[in-house]
Amino acid sequence: MSGVKTDNMFLLLEKLCNGEEIYPQNEELQEELNVSWRTLERYIKTITDIFSGAIVCEKKLIDGRQKKLTTYRFARKDSDTAKILKYLIENDDNNIGWVLTLIYENDMETIRKFAPSVKQAVSNSIARDKEVFLIKTNPFEDARYQFFPSLHTAVRLREYRTIVYEYDKVETLKNVKCLKLVFIDHNWYLACETVEERLRLLRLSFIKEVIYPESRFTYQAHILQKYQSYFDAMQNAMTLAGILPQKAILRANKNVRQYFKEGMKPFFQSQQFIKENDDGSIVFSVHFTQPLEILPFVKRWLPDIEILEPEKLKSAFADDLQKALSLI
Repeated sequence: MSGVKTDNMFLLLEKLCNGEEIYPQNEELQEELNVSWRTLERYIKTITDIFSGAIVCEKKLIDGRQKKLTTYRFARKDSDTAKILKYLIENDDNNIGWVLTLIYENDMETIRKFAPSVKQAVSNSIARDKEVFLIKTNPFEDARYQFFPSLHTAVRLREYRTIVYEYDKVETLKNVKCLKLVFIDHNWYLACETVEERLRLLRLSFIKEVIYPESRFTYQAHILQKYQSYFDAMQNAMTLAGILPQKAILRANKNVRQYFKEGMKPFFQSQQFIKENDDGSIVFSVHFTQPLEILPFVKRWLPDIEILEPEKLKSAFADDLQKALSLI
């Protein structure tokens, strides 16, 4: 990119950042940059390609012209977000109606934060869908929502936090690196690295306090990259980091085969169809890093799913069944 073009592009960006609207037919702007309207159009297209999510395009009548011109500006958080949400609600044939109903049923605090015009659009959409949706599962825990802003900021800016956590005991985890906010198994978790360089998955409902460290320092991006393979392969909250996965071979009998046939939605990210037997049963595989990652799933499907291999997993399953039977 030439020096003149670079200077002109930065000047256009400066104007956009200052809230100005730009358009290729603007003769004053052409003269200021000493370019033709076609060149100015190419500059603007380059900017909109790079910042597509931040640019708002609108057609307007400008300077008494008979024809509307396409103008470009940066989106304004205070007004454009509400306009876009309102448009989606009113014009998407209710494709997001279920999301609005879900929020309305379980998280009224979010609804209250909407702009008045959006609230009305939400109310209208929910009224239309009142007899359509029935939400029986709450995806929002009585979540420690007061911690979301601090944790969201910490993850976004790669910051540290000190966290007081209570599961079977109270722990104070000092200066953990906040890596990801993870929604899995119908619950929110914070994935973080401790000072011992151990990955922890902390369920938000068990977090008692989030404290800013005395020094607001940040960790380097390569720390997050260290766990990327774990995040990519994560199947549920029981997936362990740094453990080489094993393969389990399972068989679903003919009573439940329709849920495990080839092409059906898998229950695990690693789930693979293997074959359909003559008796109608389905053989499939699942990877796991520890028995707890898949045994609860097998138990939910008893007696219709059988573990074929490995033997250690079959033994762990048998031990659990014996313990359960001893309680009867």
